Amino acid sequence: MVLSFGALLLLSRSGAAEDKYPACTAAQQKVDYGSGLSISTDTRARIESYRSDWRYLCDRKDGRKVSLADLFVKAKQIEADFKKVFEAFDESILNETSFDAHRIVVINDLVSNKFTAFVPAFKGAYGDHEYFSPSVEAFKKSSPLGNSEDRTFFESRIPLEGDFPPYITKTWDYGGCDQFGEYDWTGALKNIARVKKRVKNATYLKEASLFEDGLTRELSPSYDICTCKQKEAVLKDLLDVQDYMKKEPGYSSFVPKVHQTIDAIQSGKIKVKSEMEKHCSGG
Repeated sequence: MVLSFGALLLLSRSGAAEDKYPACTAAQQKVDYGSGLSISTDTRARIESYRSDWRYLCDRKDGRKVSLADLFVKAKQIEADFKKVFEAFDESILNETSFDAHRIVVINDLVSNKFTAFVPAFKGAYGDHEYFSPSVEAFKKSSPLGNSEDRTFFESRIPLEGDFPPYITKTWDYGGCDQFGEYDWTGALKNIARVKKRVKNATYLKEASLFEDGLTRELSPSYDICTCKQKEAVLKDLLDVQDYMKKEPGYSSFVPKVHQTIDAIQSGKIKVKSEMEKHCSGG
């Protein structure tokens, strides 16, 4: 069989994308739900639609345009579906008189290995933690495949929902110490402002606002601060942030809050502690 030049080019592009982007490989894999979890027809249809969109993105076909933001919205819907799947399975095993613990191993293998092999940009586990969720890291790696807004958002290093805050060093499951003297707080604020000015996609603007809320809360607390390393770096970073906020109109409303925190630290109302000296981050 002789292939046209166009067909050969399409195949080479698709193959290159699969080699470089694991999500593209997963979108091409055979679907196999195995046995152990009850996946509804609606959820299977949602997953197939999601896989189809990834194939369009990876092939870079003209005509139908797919945004990574739209894919992330679909991924979150699949995640919500699987919360119900896990709840149904958990309820079913509670009613069993003699439960085989090996079934936990089987379910974990399904969601962490088998399902992630054909559901692009997902990660999963079952046991101590139960989740089947979009992999933020996989979405970041796939950003070159997206449109200009996708690239602007991911180049700005703004985390997506479910990603651990980049300005915190995790010391336990739900928290950690602040990276004063290490994290570029002012740079992060500049990136948020850049996204708000250049991006129109509602999903990305929502994520930028959520990141801004978390960032500004961390920069203007009314409680003691736990920094990861040098305590002296806290005031320096806050003063730098305050100077930048005074120049950026979009952040003018935050200036009084940051100024109040600076005053509270200088007066001793807010104490600065260091994780490096003694555990202070909770957990």
